[in-house]
Amino acid sequence: MRVPDDYCRYLVMHAKSNERLLARTEGLTALDLEVSTSPEAVSLRRMVYAVMSEVHRMKAFVRLRPLGDRVLWGYMKPRHRIGEHTSEHFARRNPGTIIVLGNGSESWTAFFRQGRMMRIQGAGLNETLDRLKSALKISEEEKGADAEGAKANDQDVDDIWQTYYDSQYCPERKNLQAFRQRMPARDQEAAGLQLMQKKREMTLEDFWQQ
Repeated sequence: MRVPDDYCRYLVMHAKSNERLLARTEGLTALDLEVSTSPEAVSLRRMVYAVMSEVHRMKAFVRLRPLGDRVLWGYMKPRHRIGEHTSEHFARRNPGTIIVLGNGSESWTAFFRQGRMMRIQGAGLNETLDRLKSALKISEEEKGADAEGAKANDQDVDDIWQTYYDSQYCPERKNLQAFRQRMPARDQEAAGLQLMQKKREMTLEDFWQQ
């Protein structure tokens, strides 16, 4: 296994990654990390390999199940912070389909369409699926009886995503400024919170502009 040029992308997903550790990679190329025998380089290399291996396993072994026409979900409980990365992988493979991965305590939802990725990190998998079921029900009711039995189109899945997004509760919205001061932007991004910092009334078109 070789160290990729963008190895920091994997290092930041390691469960023990932090700002101090990432600062130690400044000026360290992938080749340096791969050939160096220094204890620090060996430790960093092992961390990168650990994340890469888990990402590979999750992509290979996670099984997706349908929830309606435009939602696929699967169980995943990773050791490292790869949930968002993995959900995006499946979303790109299934454009126009909402992907949900998660376990009893957390979940990652991704939606890729027209070259744009949207994502949300939420509570446990069951709670997230319940919210999506509600969104699906609302979408079906709004389509009316004439559309009964018809497959979802692009507008339907947009509506489902919007309804699901609007149902999310994010405590940090109550005091966003204080939250940002306590939590570095990098950690907000790694945790999938950037999308949830937007106002509840945000339209889907606003998502596309991100």
